Amino acid sequence: MTDLKSLKEVIRQTWRDEEMASAACYGIDAYAKRWPFVYMVNDWDVWDERQKSPRPEVVAWLEQHGGACDFYHLLDAWGLVGFKSPKAASHFKLRWSGVLKAAPSSGEAWNPHPQNSSFAPAPYEEPALRVRNAQRALR
Repeated sequence: MTDLKSLKEVIRQTWRDEEMASAACYGIDAYAKRWPFVYMVNDWDVWDERQKSPRPEVVAWLEQHGGACDFYHLLDAWGLVGFKSPKAASHFKLRWSGVLKAAPSSGEAWNPHPQNSSFAPAPYEEPALRVRNAQRALR
C-alpha cells in the first residue's frame, strides 16, 4: 500500500499554500480511515486522456473484480484509489500499476504446425517413443 506519510510530506513541501496543503493532508487521512488499503495511482495506466477520471476499461474492471473501492483525485496532481479488501487491492495493483510487463520473445517465431512446431523434437533427437520401444526390445 502507499506510504501516506511520505505522500503528505511531499504535499507539504511542494504546495506553497499552507492551508491548502493542510486541507489536502486532512483529506488523505480521512480517506485512509474510510478505505484501509490505499494506492497512489499518479503514474499508473488508469487515467483518461484529460487525467480527470479513470478510463472506462478501469471502471469496468473494478465493477467486475474490485468490490468496494473508490477513486480520490486531488487538484490534478494526485490520485488515490482505496479498497476495503486486501485481495482486491493487490489484484488491482497487479493489473493496473504496470508491475507485470510483457516479456520479450526469444526472437524465434512460434509455429503451431504439428510437424514443425516449437514443441517438436530437434531433428537430431530421437522421439521418446522410439527410445522406449528400443529398450523393450533389448530386454
